[in-house]
Parts: sequence; structure tokens; C-alpha cells
Amino acid sequence: MKEDKLVAVKYYDTVVKAEVDADVLKRNDIKCIYNDDTLVGVFPIFDDKERGIELMVFEKDLERAKQILEEYHRAATE
Repeated sequence: MKEDKLVAVKYYDTVVKAEVDADVLKRNDIKCIYNDDTLVGVFPIFDDKERGIELMVFEKDLERAKQILEEYHRAATE
């Protein structure tokens, strides 16, 4: 099912940046998860050091999540 598949919405170089964006998405009712050391310890498949920390959402929420994060970061720089 499309709603069950996790896809990357964005990549980060620090956990703090991933946490900020995850909080923004959660406040907008989008479920998300990022691959910090805890997740990688439990599910090694999420370990991808080359791309960095990956913020993932359900595929059905991908476009909305991108839009929300784009608007959030645009407003933060104005």
C-alpha cells in the first residue's frame, strides 16, 4: 500500500536539524521518522552514512511534507 511505504523527504548533516523538521511535520499531522543512531541500531537497513540523516514520511504524505518544510524554511529566512 502506498501509505505503508516510507520515503525520504530530506537529508541532514545533524540530528538537531532533522529533529526540528520532524517537529514541524508532526505539528502539521504528518507522521515521520528519522534514522538516528537508535533507529540504525534496531534496523541496520536505515544506515546510510553517505547521504546523512534521512527524514522519512509515508509516501502518501511526501508532496505535502515537502511543501510544509519549504514554507517553514522560507518563513524562517525572511
